[in-house]
Order: sequence, then C-alpha cells, then structure tokens
Amino acid sequence: MVLLARTGLRISEALGLQVGDVDFLRGSLRVERQRDSRADGFIPPKTRSSARTVPLGQVVVDELAAHLAMYGGGPDGSIFTDDLGRPLTYTAWKPLWKATGTSYKTHDLRHYAASALIAGGASVKQVQMILGHATAAVTLGVYAHLWPGDDERARTILDAALADCVRTPEVVGRQMHR
Repeated sequence: MVLLARTGLRISEALGLQVGDVDFLRGSLRVERQRDSRADGFIPPKTRSSARTVPLGQVVVDELAAHLAMYGGGPDGSIFTDDLGRPLTYTAWKPLWKATGTSYKTHDLRHYAASALIAGGASVKQVQMILGHATAAVTLGVYAHLWPGDDERARTILDAALADCVRTPEVVGRQMHR
C-alpha cells in the first residue's frame, strides 16, 4: 500500500516491478513493464509515457528494502511474489488486498498520491511525469479541481508589476500607445 500511495503507480505497474528497476541509492524506480491482468505474464506499459522514472521518498525506499530483505525477489527478479516465488498476479493480489479490510480500491491510492503532490505544490508537469500521463491535459482533465486557486498571489504579482505605472501615469500612457 505504501508503494502505491507514495508513487501513484497503477497496480499492474507495481506488480510488474523487478528488483533491477529500483535504484535504492538515487531513490527512484523505473516503470518498464506491467503485469497483464488477463494472462500470466508481463506486457509493455499502458502508453509510451507510462514508461518512466518515478522519484521515491525515503519511506518507500525503506519499505522496499525491508520487503526484499524479508521475502527476496523472485527467480525472474520480480519484487512481489507468491509463496512459491512466482510473480504475484493480479488475480492473486485481489484476495490479499481484500484481506487488508480496506474499503477503497488500489486505484484510489493513485489518486491519493496525485492529491498529495498537488497539495504539496507540485506542478502539472511533475504530476504528469510521475503518474505517466500522456499529456498535461490528461492530468488536468482528472485533477484540475485539486490545484488551489491562488487569487492572492495573482493580486501580488499584478500589483508589483503595475506599481511603477501607478506612481508614474505617463508610463502607462506610453505603454498603452506602443
């Protein structure tokens, strides 16, 4: 859950992670594949922009390191495996998720990550890159309502830009007649 909530990965992307995708020193992971929810295997990411490098906070780095120390990676390098070391499939994931007793869906954690990024001041472009959206327009289409209106900042910027003009009205006149 920590991985999904702190990175915004889709569950299929998380299940497709392999040990070599995580750079523990730089605090990042590379999304290069996803689990196919309809078959037992890996497929390319959802879109070209879904293949990406995602920054990891120390909490996620520590959680992944602890997970790998406890369970190890699978023979194919998969991070998330079943009791036999096989890559965890979406079908196997569902009952594990239900056993946590949570009422929300894994995709809700993706929205949580996006909301946290926006509330923390991340730009549209940064949220787009982390979530792997094809365009900033896609990100705005889903999350625009979460970016705070900053009327006070706009007032301050405009006041500062116009301060000289107010003090010297002839400057305003010259600028308007250019």
